[in-house]
Amino acid sequence: MVEGNENKEFQTMEEALEDFGSEHFIGEPKRGLPLQVTVLEIHPTEILVEVGAKSEGIIPLEELVYPIARYKAGDKIDCIITYQNEEEGNIVLSERKRAYRKALETVSEAFKTQNTIKGVVQSKNRGGYTVRIFGVLDAFLPAGQAMFKREADNMGKELDFEILDYKPRRRGVPNIVISRRKLFETEIEEFFNQTVEGSLVTGKVESITDFGAFIEIGPVVGLIPKSEISYEKDVDIHQFLEVGKRIETKVLKISPKREKITLSLKALQNDPWENIEEKYPAGAMATGKVAKILPFGFVVRFEEGIEGLVHSSEVFWTKRRIDLRSIVEEGEEVEVEVLSANREKRKLNLSLKRVKGNPWENIVEKYVVNQVYDAKIVKILPNGLIAELEEGISGFVHITEISWNFLENIEESFTVGQPISVKILDINVEQQRIKLSLRKVQSDPWETAVRELKKGSPITGQVVKLTNTGAIVLLDAYHIEAFLPVSQISSERIEKPSDVLKVGDQLEAVVVRTVFEPEKERRSMVISVKQKAIDQERAELREYMQNQSSETTMEEKVKQKDRE
Repeated sequence: MVEGNENKEFQTMEEALEDFGSEHFIGEPKRGLPLQVTVLEIHPTEILVEVGAKSEGIIPLEELVYPIARYKAGDKIDCIITYQNEEEGNIVLSERKRAYRKALETVSEAFKTQNTIKGVVQSKNRGGYTVRIFGVLDAFLPAGQAMFKREADNMGKELDFEILDYKPRRRGVPNIVISRRKLFETEIEEFFNQTVEGSLVTGKVESITDFGAFIEIGPVVGLIPKSEISYEKDVDIHQFLEVGKRIETKVLKISPKREKITLSLKALQNDPWENIEEKYPAGAMATGKVAKILPFGFVVRFEEGIEGLVHSSEVFWTKRRIDLRSIVEEGEEVEVEVLSANREKRKLNLSLKRVKGNPWENIVEKYVVNQVYDAKIVKILPNGLIAELEEGISGFVHITEISWNFLENIEESFTVGQPISVKILDINVEQQRIKLSLRKVQSDPWETAVRELKKGSPITGQVVKLTNTGAIVLLDAYHIEAFLPVSQISSERIEKPSDVLKVGDQLEAVVVRTVFEPEKERRSMVISVKQKAIDQERAELREYMQNQSSETTMEEKVKQKDRE
């Protein structure tokens, strides 16, 4: 199919006659005659054409070079006459045979002169690809000469080729071998000759990975590292790019020898850190959102590409360690104070605690030694408790200040978050430490016990713990713990206290010995069930003897009983 030549100019009469002969014929049409026809009508299986001198002919569908949809009325087609029905006056023509002859001539000439030709990749075959040349000739493209990055992208695409080998045959199709290797290498060389660092190039997103995006730029593929997508530190590349999309990028690095090119998308954007010291001066208050929580602090995002760190030391005025997730959460809006801004290092140091002020500045006015205050347990340690009086103000309750009695396992008695009342024992402003007491919120129960209980005083209590050497008994009336030795459990020999006692048993005993030295933190009491039984037996015996009329005095009877 060719364009019309109504405006063609000729230099000689011979050129005009030759051109006229290619479009018209004079006299009877003959088989094999080349000529140019004009399309009159398009039908599903053929095209009706005008064959000069008001004669008409048809070109069957299979004799067309291109799909029938590409033709329209008025088009000029170069073809030859293949058949003529003299009786009916029908003329059958072929565009394909005319194009085939012309294609053979063009390919032969291109092979000799080493010119390039165009072809369309049709399909893949064993060892390479089939390429259609001029719509009628099939050539073989070896896989090693194709230089395809992605096979699917080149199917049906018209490309330039170089002819490696051409062998015509008297019968059958010629053997044509083509290549893209030299053309491709030349194209790459030209690209690197024309492209330098800082150049702006346009390409198509080929693929996206975790570490960046590959961009197809003509004959080469460049990489945009993840860090060059945006000024944001942690970006989702898919939010900025999509496969197949064409984008403009800037060349950061280029290596012609290695055929590698590094690109940047953010280099086309304004650097948000350009005037960072002016936008976020030291001492200024700024509001942003918590972007990430780290083991050593949390990151606050103010705008695209601008983030700062609140170190854990700038979260609390105290040195205690607290899970930051209990203070802030990702996405939460917070107000912070700018400590410093560094454009070169792209760092913003922030503080959360300075926004709220230092609670230790007026600590002695808020809290008074020997006064009782409400608090909350924030941490349980093997040697005590950390109790928070208010946000930023915490104190320590040593294990000896938790209870007037022996406390073996703190975790079994207390839980984090539990509200308690504490008495302040000491405040050290310089070291920002407060000593607290849980037990001294109430008066010392040992004072009452020592005052009221003497040696031999009867008591009642409950077994709260068993050991190998005895039992710990909590006295009912005084809420102090006394020790019951295994030798004082019974008048009979007992190997282990657990043989005759269990936790929860209620006992009656008498005081055997008491130690009360509060200045030395010494408080202890020993009791005896055995002695209680002995005393009771003596009392019963005295009562019995008093009721006797014998001459033996009660005292003698008692002595006699003791000797027994």
